Amino acid sequence: MPSEASANAASDISGVLIVDDDPVLVAITEMFFQKRGAANVYSAHDGAHGLEVLDRHANIIDFILCDLNMPQMDGIQFLRHLKDRHYRGHLAILSGEQSAIVKTAKGLARAHNLNIVGALTKPLKINDLEIMLAGLNAPHNEVAPTAPVLATVHDLRHALVNGSIVPYFQPKVSVEKRLVCGAEALARWLHPSLGMIGPNFFIPMAEQNGLMGQLTQKIFDQAIASAVLWGKRGVAPKISVNIGSESLNRIEFPDQIAAQIGAAGLECSSFVLEITERQLVEKSATSSEVLARLRIMGFGISIDDFGTGYSNIEQLREFPFTELKIDQSFIREAAHDQFARTSVEASTKLGKQLDLRLVAEGVETEADWRFVAETGIDEVQGYYVAKPMPADTFADWVLQYEGRGTSDLRQPEQASGF
Repeated sequence: MPSEASANAASDISGVLIVDDDPVLVAITEMFFQKRGAANVYSAHDGAHGLEVLDRHANIIDFILCDLNMPQMDGIQFLRHLKDRHYRGHLAILSGEQSAIVKTAKGLARAHNLNIVGALTKPLKINDLEIMLAGLNAPHNEVAPTAPVLATVHDLRHALVNGSIVPYFQPKVSVEKRLVCGAEALARWLHPSLGMIGPNFFIPMAEQNGLMGQLTQKIFDQAIASAVLWGKRGVAPKISVNIGSESLNRIEFPDQIAAQIGAAGLECSSFVLEITERQLVEKSATSSEVLARLRIMGFGISIDDFGTGYSNIEQLREFPFTELKIDQSFIREAAHDQFARTSVEASTKLGKQLDLRLVAEGVETEADWRFVAETGIDEVQGYYVAKPMPADTFADWVLQYEGRGTSDLRQPEQASGF
């Protein structure tokens, strides 16, 4: 009998595509998903066939289970084509290959901005599949639902104008003092008919259509306004804002944003600008000047998602970083994966040698907290502390968390951030 959680997760999946050249395994997994309520279950014997099926049923398929070693087109090639098709549903890998190859495939899927939810080994154990499906209901899988594929670039442009793109704020907490020291502004799209759309869907759309600069400015506008309101209640965390490459390559960006912050009666030092490693790979003389001037003005500069595949220690020497954020994929796996644990420890040692503030993303459990504390990380961010929340509830949450309010919220509701 399937667990209630896995049955519920499967019932939320309307279309499944199984890409594997083993007909017995395909038959077993087809039956598994059908019994758990999936309305449409398709199969393909290799990647090329899988793409044909996906192209015919793109608006239906929201879960893909994919082998790696297949004839004609293997699973690694298939992942690249999923990226090119902007696939936003769930993806799981099923493989009998060595663990190092599977890890590489998972990392490649993340680099392609695919929603990789797990990797299963052959021979397939149905219980492992059930556990993975149950995890789809866990708070950390806060991704754009399949329905938002109906949203268009025109809808996104309209949302940026009418204020439907808003920041949700996820607290950052000091490991030593357990006090709120920061908040990351995470973009959310509040669609009038589709509900909340996560960034996994609309951030790539914004990047591909030249809208990241406008989106960044909208989030900054609202983050500044929120900081002013929170300050009146004695809540003044440093606010982290993700900035895109469009902003990094606008020579006037530092002066513009500094003037806006000053006009609100705030200090530039109250803000941290988060930049991904991928953006730094595309560095230019302009982006170097912009970052240097932002740092001179007092902004914190954070390298985000450190260690996710674009790592270059040279970048840490070339740019004026003040903070290093260790990617959540390493934190979540550190308890049971020696490579992930060693990566976190090495990143922490490097960050301390460079006098950078260290932040761990994706802290979900007490065990995660203990691990990062033992490692010497300064701040944590993740479900163990709190989910991202609207600006109008953040100040209340902080006051209550720190014992300045009417109740104690130290047992957090868990959810993810972007």
